[in-house]
Amino acid sequence: MRESKSIMDDSRKIHFAILGAVEVESGPFRSLLSSSEAFQVRGETFHLGFHDGCSVLLGTTGIGKVNAAVTTAALLERFSISEVFNIGCAGAFVQGPLRIGDVLVTRNALCGDEGVLVEGGVLPSGAIGFPLVVQGQEEFFDAFPLDRSARFAKILQEMPAGFYGPDGQPSSGEQHFQLVYGPSLTVGMVSGDAEVAHRRFSRYEAFAENMEGSAVAQTCFRYGIPVMECRGISNMVGDRDKRNWQMDAAMLHCRTIVQKWLEIR
Repeated sequence: MRESKSIMDDSRKIHFAILGAVEVESGPFRSLLSSSEAFQVRGETFHLGFHDGCSVLLGTTGIGKVNAAVTTAALLERFSISEVFNIGCAGAFVQGPLRIGDVLVTRNALCGDEGVLVEGGVLPSGAIGFPLVVQGQEEFFDAFPLDRSARFAKILQEMPAGFYGPDGQPSSGEQHFQLVYGPSLTVGMVSGDAEVAHRRFSRYEAFAENMEGSAVAQTCFRYGIPVMECRGISNMVGDRDKRNWQMDAAMLHCRTIVQKWLEIR
């Protein structure tokens, strides 16, 4: 697939960019778009269309922090994007409040690979003395707060934590899932067993683990673009037996929440 010159030269405002790491994450969102056109940026496929009167750019960044940062930066350089929604699946820590099928909206994107590794564990990256991002007088070392924007406040007001149904409405029925707001941990290597997962939870007290979130957040912070993150829980952290995973349910519920985001004014 070649890059479309008509789109690549287009300077129209894009209201929302919805970015997943891989097709299994972004694919379920395609049905939300009307009049979409496909093209590629840095080898990743994107669809530019409309939803509820807003222009939406949907696509994949590639897996992992480097791919996520490179692709997000390329998009922000090329297009005038107002807001970024980072979406996808995640594993939930068993000590936290989430279970398979639930949805986490990130309040604080934690950087799990930054810091100082010592015999007793990991020291915060503030121990190095150099922040990852500086905005005005504020320095960000190993966490990016995503709950400061006006949109986050509006979404939290209209969609408070609790149980929701497949239609995105509050529900107490059998097919409900839980919507939780809290910290999410981004790592380069996911937890491979229960012991590693336990140590990571003890260190960070995050609700879930992913591989791209803090990189997308850091990139958006560098560009001054509002960013939110929504993760459907497909598995429990440390369980690598994919027979226990529920990707379809995780992404369906993630899409349900983000669809509501697109319609909140």
